[in-house]
Amino acid sequence: MTINPDLTARPDTMSDGQHALAGARLLAALTLIGDLDPVIAGVLRNLHLRVYPGQPGDGDRSDYIVLDLHGVSIGARRREHDFYLHADTTETSDRVIAFEVNGSGEHDHPTR
Repeated sequence: MTINPDLTARPDTMSDGQHALAGARLLAALTLIGDLDPVIAGVLRNLHLRVYPGQPGDGDRSDYIVLDLHGVSIGARRREHDFYLHADTTETSDRVIAFEVNGSGEHDHPTR
């Protein structure tokens, strides 16, 4: 699969049905609509969103959604028997991911 490296929404460069939206593009569109909170604008400027079509034959019940923010990719998809959540910190120096599920408290997971 070839991934569009700048994560812009250019369907002609997508493969395997991937759709992508760069935060700068979203920010520009929202700014045209009206005033945008500067804090939200700062987050959107560095956000990238990718969507890969689900594969129902493989048990997917949803598309695979990947959110890139703070140098980390978070992917999620609903599957037939579970909810899949993926965190990729390979582009950061993070050694631990602290995560929480449904208010159960934080749990540390080593990244290396």
